[in-house]
Amino acid sequence: MSAMQRIKGQAGERELAALLHELTGRNVRRRVRQHDGDDDLEGLPGWSIECKRHRCAAPADVVGWWRQTVNQADRGKAWPVLFYRLDRQGWRCVWPADLHLGKFTISGSFDDALVSDPLTWWRMCRAVPPP
Repeated sequence: MSAMQRIKGQAGERELAALLHELTGRNVRRRVRQHDGDDDLEGLPGWSIECKRHRCAAPADVVGWWRQTVNQADRGKAWPVLFYRLDRQGWRCVWPADLHLGKFTISGSFDDALVSDPLTWWRMCRAVPPP
């Protein structure tokens, strides 16, 4: 990964943290020291947040990011949520479709996920208890 890619990713994480703080009222922030398998952001208990900021992405890229998000969330026993933003577009998020049922059996299949804007995600998920 080039230095420019790292800088863009970090800027995306800060941008998303500010957006999530605005939506949730919680102190969402970047995880400064990240290791493989760590969430990108912290401050929303019960959620494993993955953030991607790219120029463009094929559908297969989003599916791969979703699998990564689900694996991270499974290790941390948290609900997975993937946020991504492509150049000149708004933030999108992916989360488990059966989340409202309170089931912590995430298949990891993109077919079992919902995709929306962050506001819709928060409106639908803010009352869901942690796993």
